[in-house]
Amino acid sequence: MAETDWDASAFEAHRPLLFSIAYRMLGSATEAEDVVQDAWLRARQDEHAEVRSPRAYLATIVTRLCIDHLRSAERTRMVYPGPWLPEPLAEPNQESALLASSLSTAFLVLLEKLTPAERAVFLLREVFELDFDDIAKAVDKSPANTRQILTRARARLQEPRRRFTVPRRESEQIVRRFRHAVGTGDVDELMAMLHADATLVSDGGGKAAAAMRPVLGADRIAKFILGYADKAHWSESDFELVTINGTPGLLMRHALAGDGTFSFDIEDGRIRAIYVVRNPDKLRGFLEHAR
Repeated sequence: MAETDWDASAFEAHRPLLFSIAYRMLGSATEAEDVVQDAWLRARQDEHAEVRSPRAYLATIVTRLCIDHLRSAERTRMVYPGPWLPEPLAEPNQESALLASSLSTAFLVLLEKLTPAERAVFLLREVFELDFDDIAKAVDKSPANTRQILTRARARLQEPRRRFTVPRRESEQIVRRFRHAVGTGDVDELMAMLHADATLVSDGGGKAAAAMRPVLGADRIAKFILGYADKAHWSESDFELVTINGTPGLLMRHALAGDGTFSFDIEDGRIRAIYVVRNPDKLRGFLEHAR
């Protein structure tokens, strides 16, 4: 392909990949869609580009747009009211097992440890398996520097991918047990499901009730959840088993308490972390899909 003479069908063939990159970079389906659309416009306008690989070329455009977006949003993240969590995704594109393992809320939260450039290099190499030369162009670094960035990113993450790949049947059983324990107020059952050093993170965005700091430890999490459940009169029927970012989770619909999604990081048959999104701006797309 000698020049970027794109037509709609050629770009659409790459759209799922571009959205996958953008969503993992930004943690927002809405912003990812905007970036992909912007990439389409830029690709059509870049009349003089020499394109060896349309896949790598478009991935480069999307990656640069995402890095710019993350850098400009850094100040907003710093003043965000309470913890920030990724926007839950209801129906991800059909992806390979490798890609699916990098879509979970737990993995996306882990990526928050990385700088925008580190995140880009890590994702493009470890998840999307691009060549180092193509990744170097995407982040505007030399191939040698790109390899160093990848090494640094791996060291900062320090957690194996396998932790986020729990068999679906096992995950569903644990999520159902969690729903039953919360709905019935069974503190012993809930405690038995949680790792002793489990964490609960809730994102209300200043627009819905949520803990302003992570809740640490099984005992505190159980008291926090069941205390709120008792106050809001939650029942088991208020929670629907759904798929969130490719893994089993819960959608809470409650007339008084409001809506929310519960995602889980499960390890060794117990819950390591719970991620609760209550921010209505982040729930809009998920709720539209759930109707």
